[in-house]
Amino acid sequence: MTQSPQTLRQQIQHWLLPPGVLALLQNRLSGRTTAVEREILAANASLHNRHTGERCFIIATGPSIKSQDLTVLAGETCIGVSNFFVHPDFALIRPRYYCIAPHHPPITVPDFQAWMRELEQRTSDNMAMFMGLADRQILQEAGLFSRRPLHFLKLGLPWHVQATRAIDITRAVPHIQSVTVMALLAALYMGFKEIYLLGCDHDWILHLNTSSHFYEEKEHKLVQAGYNEWFDVDFSSHCQDCVNLWSQYRTLRSIAQRETRHIVNVTAGGLLDVFPRAQLESVINSFQNPAK
Repeated sequence: MTQSPQTLRQQIQHWLLPPGVLALLQNRLSGRTTAVEREILAANASLHNRHTGERCFIIATGPSIKSQDLTVLAGETCIGVSNFFVHPDFALIRPRYYCIAPHHPPITVPDFQAWMRELEQRTSDNMAMFMGLADRQILQEAGLFSRRPLHFLKLGLPWHVQATRAIDITRAVPHIQSVTVMALLAALYMGFKEIYLLGCDHDWILHLNTSSHFYEEKEHKLVQAGYNEWFDVDFSSHCQDCVNLWSQYRTLRSIAQRETRHIVNVTAGGLLDVFPRAQLESVINSFQNPAK
């Protein structure tokens, strides 16, 4: 059987290059950007330290936010993620920023575009979006988000490389295990001093094969199209996903601490134990936000 050139090249690299040199090359290549990508990412520079000294709230979609009074977030700087836009208090909270993870199997391109179209129709044009750079063409082909601020993140930098650097979204950043990680990358780059996490239950391991969010699953456009997030469940790989996610959170915690900034988990319950915890009610008036 004839080997493909790529397989042969990989074998040659494996046998002829010392492991350290091979790892160095892989790191450099994985974080590499093209001239076109650098031009697109350069637009993110306008966000750098835009919110120095301020606080923000990243709102995920875990079931815990059903039991929390989110109306207290009205007037706060919020970053919504994923399907948060179906929350009944979304119009009151009016997140200033929004993050969508790069589309991935088994989500099809048409289904992803349909979901993004629903998001576009139900949100305002002044809400800035963070998307994966790999999805830029998909959005353009569907004519999506053409009237609002749209920022792209190039994913691919190894996490151990990111651990030694400040966050810079004008360059490649690491792959993400959760869209909340994407939101943290954006929040740290924008200079927020206090970052609070809500709805980060991260307890899927307790209910494998059963989806659990603050909304009814049938409300999700992707679920309506037949999407099942448990399409390829394997307990061991799911455990590894959790390990990867916790590791990413620990790296972000270290970066924040190095810069004298704080990430606090105000989720009501859940398993995430990387960050210090607090109650939403106890912090909502504890910090004078310079933006106000």
